[in-house]
Amino acid sequence: MTDENLPNALTVFRILSVPFVMFLLLSGFNLAALALFLFASVTDLADGYLARKYDRTSPFGKFADPIADKLLVSAVFITFIQLGKLTAVPVVVIISREFLVTGLRLLGATVEKVISASWFGKTKTVSHIILIVAITINLEFQLVWLKMSIPWLIYLAIATAVASGVDYLVSNRKLIKECFLD
Repeated sequence: MTDENLPNALTVFRILSVPFVMFLLLSGFNLAALALFLFASVTDLADGYLARKYDRTSPFGKFADPIADKLLVSAVFITFIQLGKLTAVPVVVIISREFLVTGLRLLGATVEKVISASWFGKTKTVSHIILIVAITINLEFQLVWLKMSIPWLIYLAIATAVASGVDYLVSNRKLIKECFLD
């Protein structure tokens, strides 16, 4: 495999890792599931870096990369519902935001506008990864003077999902107006 194909291969790896992460979680192999999830999550950083470094962005990568990320995180959250570690409400809010942003990106593609990840979107991703780590290892920890427990991390994940969703809507209001009112 050449360096040119590596970004897309990492994206495909992330997609293919989804059922394995779910299987490991459902089988009680939490640390193995977490290790695979974190490795797959890191490939998101790597594929973007490599695609830019080698000037190998591709239509496949632009389409599949955000979907791979959403599949991985959504699958873990849905698995947590089945395991009784999360209720459906926060998961529906989080996944709804993902559909909203994906819809905006598809809308942008119809007029050849690329909607890049925002600072809010990246913050949302970090909060969701932290929540997944905490739930997977049943972590409760001290953060300075504030006791951070899993319920607080759930609220943070919901807040960042909603805030970033609103940010994408506001930032792309011209696109929305142009596509729906013209």
